[in-house]
Amino acid sequence: MIKYFKKTINERDLKELPNFEVGCWINVINPSLKELKKLATDYDLDFDLLEEGIDEYELPRLDIEDDSKYIFIKTISKKKLNTLLIVIAEKFILTITKEEPDFFKKIVNNQIKITTTQKLKSLIKILSIINDEFEKRTTDIVRKVQRKKTTTTKLKAADMENLLEYEDALNNLVSTYYYKSTLYEKLIKKIKFYEDDKDEIEDLLVDSNQGLNLCRISLKSISNIRNYYSIIITNNLNKTIKILTIFTILISIPAAISGIYGMNIGLPLQQDPFAFAYVLGIITLIIVSFIIFLRKKDVL
Repeated sequence: MIKYFKKTINERDLKELPNFEVGCWINVINPSLKELKKLATDYDLDFDLLEEGIDEYELPRLDIEDDSKYIFIKTISKKKLNTLLIVIAEKFILTITKEEPDFFKKIVNNQIKITTTQKLKSLIKILSIINDEFEKRTTDIVRKVQRKKTTTTKLKAADMENLLEYEDALNNLVSTYYYKSTLYEKLIKKIKFYEDDKDEIEDLLVDSNQGLNLCRISLKSISNIRNYYSIIITNNLNKTIKILTIFTILISIPAAISGIYGMNIGLPLQQDPFAFAYVLGIITLIIVSFIIFLRKKDVL
């Protein structure tokens, strides 16, 4: 789907256009190969780079072909990372993505203002919004990890599954933050921004590095929680095995003695009317002695 929008400095709202105009924003959502070929032909763009714009596995980077800048960035949609390609050409700005980011709808509905004729400022605005979304997503995961950290003694299997999900999400964020930082550095070097715009890109770079560090700290916390949880499980398992072993020994003593006196052969005291009491007393004495021994050895 290809749509055209435009807003000049003097206009209040973004307007949808029936066709292309100089200074417009070409918004392309989940395009077919036919549409990509048409875009490449009509606006003298690189088809291969346009096609990579709908590849969800693309990483943030900057490519420059002729006079057009191709900025690949990641967006968050329904807690999933998607690829967004922003093309800054001489006469227009173009975006391509497989799944439309939520903030695009706000731009179209004029809840977020961009001036399409100011291409670099529009680029910075979009990058700033994306940075804010990443910050919210990172903060949300970090908060959940910290909550788990304060209840490590009560963690269950379901909690560990959640931590694995957080770990996977944080690893993806770490990779994205790293490449975003590299992208911002290249933007500063390769594109001539006004001084104020350059400062904004530098702020985005700082925010990205801070997000990267925050993700790494949270990953370390998850690793510590997992190690602590493993230690608790091991200790509990050892305690269970110890209890079962002691219980087995305590059961084995009377079972062995009872087994002997259950044999059909001549045995001491078998004619004595108090033979059962004697056997029971011997069993009790052995068990008590065994328990006292275990207590002295700090086993119990």
